Amino acid sequence: MRLSPLSLVCWLAATSLAAGQDPPRAPLTRADAHVVIGWQNLHKEQPGEQIYNNWVNGIFYGGGGAGWYWTDHLKTQIDAGAGTRGRQYRSGYSVSGSQTTSSSSQVSIREQSVTIGQHYQFFRNQWFHPHVGAGIDLARQTTTEVFSPVVVFDPATRATRQVRPSRTEGPTHRAIARPFAEAGLKAYMTRRAFFTADTRLMYRHGLDQILFRLGFGVDF
Repeated sequence: MRLSPLSLVCWLAATSLAAGQDPPRAPLTRADAHVVIGWQNLHKEQPGEQIYNNWVNGIFYGGGGAGWYWTDHLKTQIDAGAGTRGRQYRSGYSVSGSQTTSSSSQVSIREQSVTIGQHYQFFRNQWFHPHVGAGIDLARQTTTEVFSPVVVFDPATRATRQVRPSRTEGPTHRAIARPFAEAGLKAYMTRRAFFTADTRLMYRHGLDQILFRLGFGVDF
């Protein structure tokens, strides 16, 4: 079969374009796993009370997770973790008869959570990858509040007397679902072992938690 000059030119051009295209590239990494430690900062508002600080800060956190790479840049990651108990102090007022006196309590709070998120990882190399991500955080929050005894000054006896004994409320449990945003990095120490660091911001009626995490992992 003879080709016309125009057909021959078109065939040569198509052949050249096909030869110049890169074949599909598999991700450099298919999956990874990591363990982390960190610090939780929880927002815990107590309506109707005077409170020293609406944040419970410096809670030690530990956890781990694993991720699957769809491409070099897109990764789905699942994490699980928990913090130690954090404490928050409250103060208020109590009325006994015609007298008003101060009252106080201590709230202890602890969270366990599972998160699933989607990351976008920058660069295609073996050494350093900053990333951003977003997802959903599913948490179980446990709260216990210990109330101090309430005492008043009795002017008749010129002595203090207890009008309410100490008591404990809880533990109470509640489930929380909230979105989060994340920024972090993955830096390799060897071809498979890496150091990871990130910051997560959880939202629920405003900023609800700030989580800083550091850890180590390995690629598969």
